[in-house]
Amino acid sequence: MKLTRPDLLPLLRCPACGTALREVEDSRLGCTGRDHHFPLAEGRPILLVDAALEPPKRNDVISAQAHGREGTERKGLRRVLDRFRQATTADIFADDRRQVPLLVDRIAALTGERGWVLDVGACEQYYRSSLERLGPLIAMDISLYSATDVVGDCHALPFADASLFAVSAIEVLEHLRRPWRFMGEVARVLQPGGLFFGVVPQYAPTHGFPHDFFRYTRGGLAALAEDAGLELHEAWPLGGRWGTLLHWYWANWARESRLHRIPGLNLAHHLGFQGVAWLFDRLDAAAEHGARPLPQEHNDHVGWSFIVRKPARS
Repeated sequence: MKLTRPDLLPLLRCPACGTALREVEDSRLGCTGRDHHFPLAEGRPILLVDAALEPPKRNDVISAQAHGREGTERKGLRRVLDRFRQATTADIFADDRRQVPLLVDRIAALTGERGWVLDVGACEQYYRSSLERLGPLIAMDISLYSATDVVGDCHALPFADASLFAVSAIEVLEHLRRPWRFMGEVARVLQPGGLFFGVVPQYAPTHGFPHDFFRYTRGGLAALAEDAGLELHEAWPLGGRWGTLLHWYWANWARESRLHRIPGLNLAHHLGFQGVAWLFDRLDAAAEHGARPLPQEHNDHVGWSFIVRKPARS
């Protein structure tokens, strides 16, 4: 079996020793340094050393994402519920459908350059068409999804030094055991002047259990970037004061209530909560999508969208 994306081979590096990779017999890649070998699965390289291949997550949200990437819709009641979620999530839930195009627009306004874009933790990557506006795209995950181009570990990115124009991490940093190590890897693979961007939660229910480790403030993002030799160019908050309060309510009480034992009432409660959250988010003048001014230090938010930059060579 051959690589499905042979155009990626010049960019790939052994995650164990950092040397170039080449195709060898019996559906494997081998490095040119210490003779490490990595299998291909359905033509896609499994470039893992210290991490194990995780089984792909399967749930209702990921199923909806897969349909979004394919440009199709689910049928019946699920289709109605998907449209309801899209209409009501807005900023309050750091909705990727809104944030990824906004991030891409801001980056396009920053620079006219284009190049390879790596999307880590890509999952089913239903926002792929937005990221492709920045250049040729590589979808990486620690699991093998239909959208995955490379299976890799964020703590040891299998790419050459200074080979990428941009790295994207949409709701990924909270799931990394050592995000500071990942940030160092981002600094290594980005070209001078390259960009790292994404979305992180500040308040959010525990999710992706047991791989849910951190929450972020704007100051935390800036510190991570600075320690890796990068700079936080811009960050804007997601969800106003009402949205944050209602998010806390859902995370800490509603999910554990007795309503969850009654399927019909549970659904009504969930949809009702989302509708109230949407209304309050619209009533909160500070929650205008993408236009909210930088908050005062004491303000809390559901999450943050951010753009980090690698300094250009002087």
